[in-house]
Amino acid sequence: MPHLSTPIRIAALTATAVLLTSCSDSGGGDSGGGDPPSEPSRDFVSATRLTDAADEATLAPGRYAMGFVSPEPDPPMVLIEVPAGYHGRGDGYEITGADESSGFRHLDTWTVDVVATRACGDTEWKDPGPSVADLADALRSLSVWETTPPVPVTIGGHEGVFMELNVPARLRGACRTELSSWRDHLGGFQGIGAGKAQLLWIVEVDGQRLMLVVGYFPGPNGPSPRLVAEMVAMAETAEFVDADQVAP
Repeated sequence: MPHLSTPIRIAALTATAVLLTSCSDSGGGDSGGGDPPSEPSRDFVSATRLTDAADEATLAPGRYAMGFVSPEPDPPMVLIEVPAGYHGRGDGYEITGADESSGFRHLDTWTVDVVATRACGDTEWKDPGPSVADLADALRSLSVWETTPPVPVTIGGHEGVFMELNVPARLRGACRTELSSWRDHLGGFQGIGAGKAQLLWIVEVDGQRLMLVVGYFPGPNGPSPRLVAEMVAMAETAEFVDADQVAP
């Protein structure tokens, strides 16, 4: 095989250099140069998971992350600023007043799967539909319950409604045993009692319908207006985050 003459060799080397430069500058292939693209950073939040607190333990004031019983594989968590004077449930879904002499009160997280068709006695349970408005309408349609019209709210940047679903002070007939309202997909339901007030915030978060519930018994043996306002503020200042943003 004859050697390449100098002019031809130079031309060949120049063509090769141009080809290599072109390959290096293109986006495809393994050029071996530069750092690989980095994954977008995730903002972690500082909060204590409520499941890390012992059941019925007194909570130190601070921010707590509560979960949701949900059929979805990755439900969000909600961050609640908890002042002094509260217990946490070890399941991670409920906060209660630590001193019952000040009146029983609680804040719960919920996902609603079905709503009763009748408030009293035997009932069927039906899917209310997927939207916030669907759930609010289904709850308002229940007889006996004392409800208020839903009003628009925004919680943690997510739109929804606020409404009350209260228990009458006097229950008669079939209603004297248990009023029916909603259930989650595991069959869990809200405990009630005659005269109980229940404040509901129903919001949509990343395609999932979530609900915060503040419950208490008004009256001379119930929590003071200051404590009720404190619970309301806990719900209204809540923030929603992805579960993997909260350190385990």
